[in-house]
Amino acid sequence: MKSITRRILATAAAAPIAVALTAPAAHAEPSPVKVDFSSCPDRLPVGADPAQWWCNIFVVGGGSMKLGNITQPLTEPMTISLASGPDRASKQVQIVTLTGKPMTVPGGALGIPGTENLPGVKLQAQPKYVGNFGLSVDDSGNLRSTLDLRIKLINALMGNTCYIGTTKAPIKLNTTVDPASLTPYDNDIVGLTLNDNAYSVPGASGCGLLTPVANLRGGLPSASGQNTASMRTYLATKVYTDLYPALRKKARSKPATNRMPFNLPSSVLRRK
Repeated sequence: MKSITRRILATAAAAPIAVALTAPAAHAEPSPVKVDFSSCPDRLPVGADPAQWWCNIFVVGGGSMKLGNITQPLTEPMTISLASGPDRASKQVQIVTLTGKPMTVPGGALGIPGTENLPGVKLQAQPKYVGNFGLSVDDSGNLRSTLDLRIKLINALMGNTCYIGTTKAPIKLNTTVDPASLTPYDNDIVGLTLNDNAYSVPGASGCGLLTPVANLRGGLPSASGQNTASMRTYLATKVYTDLYPALRKKARSKPATNRMPFNLPSSVLRRK
């Protein structure tokens, strides 16, 4: 299978990494989900060169995530936008946002199939971004991704501050990209599957008197090895001078197409 997009700008924990892939295959199929760049900020840091800035959109469009006793199908798209580039002092800057609609938890608050839509029992889960989003290549040539989340639990009786995980103790995903999942789509979109079976899940908090009930329902906290995630993800990237043509007059250099500050393994670039 040929890799598809000509460029993907991604971030490790400390600094962005520009990844250049081969040209897209001809007559690629449309992406199963819409990749929309409207969440990319239209203003950059003072002094930033828009020709050196990229906006990257990652849409988790399917899969599932196991949190203790709960296996949550990813029924609503989760979109991560990552704007990244150097500021006036050539220091790398990143701007990350995550949006995702609440998803109905199978079995509801009681864990009984068929009750998930009953008043008072309906339970929804909504991902919230904490930090540490990045895409990198490890020493073995494997694509990896990191993402720290907490999950908001939405129930009529649990209040508005009920979460699995906190900003200081989140769910820390460290996923590996399945090489066989790399799929070309039109409009320079690449599909891939992110897997992790080693993360732990902290307990719920902020649910008032129902906090123990939430933890009992979820089997939380849940240790590493008891949880799995498989997320079908679609990504695309645009340089800011193409994304917002009005910024072209502020460009001080040519767009950084194919800029690659590390050697991406040929096994990733030319995988069949």
